[in-house]
Amino acid sequence: MTADHQQEFLFAAGDAPQLGLPQSDDPLVSDIAKAWSLPVGKRVRVYLKDGENLPVLEGHLELESAPDVPFDPRQPLSLRIRGYVFSNRAIAGWVAAE
Repeated sequence: MTADHQQEFLFAAGDAPQLGLPQSDDPLVSDIAKAWSLPVGKRVRVYLKDGENLPVLEGHLELESAPDVPFDPRQPLSLRIRGYVFSNRAIAGWVAAE
């Protein structure tokens, strides 16, 4: 079998591992939030730049997809609020919404 045809296997002891993006209390999310200077995992009101479908979003700011490692805040970060997916580059401003 060549490397091109190799299948991936996940081996883990104990409970079934959680797949997908980390939860907002995960240290990885905290590191990403610091690198991009965004309140990922927090409730916010986000004002989007002109040209976006919605001018304002309010809700929990979540990661849509994890960035590449090592983190490079100059690269776009895919985010989501209430199912609406957008890039950090579309953000004009934000405020904490408690």
